[in-house]
Amino acid sequence: MGRERIGQLYEIISTRFYLGDEVFGIGSVRYEPVALFGLLTLILNGRELIFGEYGSGKTTSSERISSLFLGLPLEFVQAATIHGHPEQTEEKIKATLDLAALEREGREVVKWKLPPFSPVITIDEINRLPVGKQSTILNEIDRNIWNYRGETLIFKSDKTFFATINYQDAGATALIPPLLDRFDIAVETGRLHPVRKRIVRKGVNDRILQEKKLSQSMIDYILENSLTENADKLVEYVDECREKFRGEIEERFKSRGIKLSIPVKEEIDSMREEISKTDISEDAELLLDYIGQEIYCQVSLKKDFSKCNGCHYVNYICSDLFNISNRAEKSLISYSKALAWLENKEVELEHLLAIMPYIIWHRSSVNDEMIAKVRDFEKDSCDEFYAVNEILNSVKKRWMEHREFQIKAYIFIKNRDYSKAKEIAENINHPFFRSLVREL
Repeated sequence: MGRERIGQLYEIISTRFYLGDEVFGIGSVRYEPVALFGLLTLILNGRELIFGEYGSGKTTSSERISSLFLGLPLEFVQAATIHGHPEQTEEKIKATLDLAALEREGREVVKWKLPPFSPVITIDEINRLPVGKQSTILNEIDRNIWNYRGETLIFKSDKTFFATINYQDAGATALIPPLLDRFDIAVETGRLHPVRKRIVRKGVNDRILQEKKLSQSMIDYILENSLTENADKLVEYVDECREKFRGEIEERFKSRGIKLSIPVKEEIDSMREEISKTDISEDAELLLDYIGQEIYCQVSLKKDFSKCNGCHYVNYICSDLFNISNRAEKSLISYSKALAWLENKEVELEHLLAIMPYIIWHRSSVNDEMIAKVRDFEKDSCDEFYAVNEILNSVKKRWMEHREFQIKAYIFIKNRDYSKAKEIAENINHPFFRSLVREL
C-alpha cells in the first residue's frame, strides 16, 4: 500500500505542482526526477540540491512537495525557508538572545527561530551564502544538531533539507566541498514542453495546500515557546498540526473528485524501515567494489589531475573524476534501495547505475579535459552531469569484462587459494585486483 500511495502522490505532484519535462529512467519506466527524488528525499529524511535557472520552479517545487507529503500548510513551509544572501546571519537562521531577559535579569536566554522545529527546511539560493557562512550550517545539515552560544538542540528524529542553487553568476559563491558532500542527491530543472509552459505562464494553482490561519498560529506558538527545554514539546505540537491539516488536504482533494491518502508520520517511518531492509543484488555490490578502487589515484593519495598525462591508468575513472566519498556511497545505497523498494525489487544493477550520476555529479569535480570533450554535445543536462554519466558508462563496460575474474578472485580468497588470486591480479593489472591481493 505504501508504494501505491507514493505513486499516487507522484502523479499529483508531476501533473499539478511541478510541470517539468526532465526524464529519469529505470529500464523502460520513466519518471520526472524533481518530483520523484523530492518524494524519496522526504521519505528518507535526505538532503537534496536542486540546480536550475532563475524562476525554473526550484524553490516552489520543494515547498509544494513538502507541504503535500508532510501535511504541512504551505505558508508554514515557506516561513521555515532560509534565504541565501551575503548578509544572512546565525541570528536570522538559528536563534537570538531574549533581549528582555538580558536587560532585566542579565541572563543570556536563547530563543530559537522557526527552522529548527520544522520537519523540512528549504535553503533558497544557498550559493549566495559567503564561504564563511556556509560553514555555520554544516552540522545542522549533516546531523540536524543546532548550536548557538553554548546551547544545543538535539532532536529525536531527523529532518529533510532541500537547497536550491542557480548556475554560477556574479552574485553567487561556489559551495565549499564539505557542504556539497552533505547533500545526498542533486537534480536539475530543465526545459518545459510548450503546452506545459502555457500552464506555468498562467500560474500553478497551489491554494489547495494553503491555510494562512493555521500557519500563523503555528508560527506564533513556536516562537513564543522556543526555549531549548521546550524542543520536544514543540516537535510534538508540529506533528499534531500536521495530522490535523493532512485530513484537511485529503478533504479538499476529495471535493475535487480525487481520493487521496497522505501517509501519517508512523507510516513514513515504516516506509523508511522497509527501504533500509531492501536487499542489494550481488552484481550491484560487485560493481561498487570495483568502482570504489578504480577511483583512487595510484600515483599519490592526494589526487592531482595534472599527474594523469602519461600515467599507466589514464583510461580509468581516476583520471576523469576526483573522488567518490564515503557519504556518497551511503547516499547511493539509500536512494538505490528507495528506487528498488518503489518497484518492489531488490537493488539491481539498473537501479544503481540510474541513480549514481545524481549522487556523484555535484560533489566530485570532473577533469577539465573530460568537460571539454562533452561541452558541444546536444544534451538535456549541464556539462558536469553529462560527463559523469559518460564516465560511469565507460566503467560499466570495463567491469562487465572483468566481472567473472572478480568473482573467481573472491572465491579463491575465500578458499585461501591466494596464489591464484594473485595470478588474476597480475594478469589484469587493474586497481581493484591489485587492492584485493595487496595484503595476501
